[in-house]
Amino acid sequence: MLSVDNMAWSFRRAKTDVRQQQIVEATLALLADSPLDQLSTRQIARALGISQPALFRHFASRDELLMAVIAATQRQLGEIAESVLSEPVGPVEKLEALARALLRHLHRHPGLPRLLFANVASGEGPLFDALKQLYSMQRALVTELTREAQRAGEIDPSIDPRDAATLFVGMLQSITLIRRLDARPDPLEAEGARLLGIWLRGVRASSSALPALPVESLPVPEGLRALDVRPILEQGTDPLDAILEALAAVGPGGVLKLTAPFRPEPLLALLGGRGHALADQRLGPREFLVEVIHGGQPVPEDLRDLPAPEPMERVLVAVSALPPSGVYLARLPRNPRLLVPHLRERGLIHQIYEEPDGSALVRVYRPR
Repeated sequence: MLSVDNMAWSFRRAKTDVRQQQIVEATLALLADSPLDQLSTRQIARALGISQPALFRHFASRDELLMAVIAATQRQLGEIAESVLSEPVGPVEKLEALARALLRHLHRHPGLPRLLFANVASGEGPLFDALKQLYSMQRALVTELTREAQRAGEIDPSIDPRDAATLFVGMLQSITLIRRLDARPDPLEAEGARLLGIWLRGVRASSSALPALPVESLPVPEGLRALDVRPILEQGTDPLDAILEALAAVGPGGVLKLTAPFRPEPLLALLGGRGHALADQRLGPREFLVEVIHGGQPVPEDLRDLPAPEPMERVLVAVSALPPSGVYLARLPRNPRLLVPHLRERGLIHQIYEEPDGSALVRVYRPR
């Protein structure tokens, strides 16, 4: 754990973004010993060896600073989730690794539970909303890993995965809360491993349980869908369920275009681990566009640099060879309005997504 005493020396030498990070770390370190309602910006500034006005050049208020602490925690937990999801192990092993990693993080940042529980008790305000989103993110990830384990026959399929996730996240939170009430000599991670073992025994599929869940039958795939998850996040809800629902709706060979306020590393790790092709680009300070190709195929043919009418001609040649249920994807320099009548004449189903730069992604599907 980084000591507050070690921070003051290097603070003056750092750049603005590094200084802000040092202030966030100092705040967390002080929370390990100070109740939240007694923690002041004056105390934080004194710990860093700076004046209170100097601190206010980076954060306009105490609440703004605490919001930055929660945002930093979200990023760190996202990195933890990304690392766990990237491991080549089964879903139950990933759940075990996630629990260990989260408890290690809490052990290194003992002030974090004090911040979390104090603001949850308030029940309102932007800090409460940010914490609600943090909880929702964890619960959604555990829910999806539980579903994966059910499909693999490792967890009882009769259990509601959301209920299992609620118990999982609540178990980790209760460990940290109980530690504040009843100090124990054994490491936090060791206690977590024992309780996780009880959780696993409760949810594991028995030898007489139902077989692994079959893949659900789906309606005719949409092929292409755009989903902006920013309104969902603003409500304090994790959008993972909505994303997975949209991805299932586009079907194999379908394309999902996601707009998010940040690059969603844990989501990319989760979907990449399932064989979906991913691409992302930053459009603005709080706008990222993520492209997901269900199943990783087909690879889009890039025709954006060809002069007209070559892109249209290349598309018509390619789709003429499509087998029944075949899918073709192409990136074109602009919305191909002249192409649409030709596709309809051939009985082909098409969808077009206009990119922010004016180019277009075209999906063509030949019905059975």
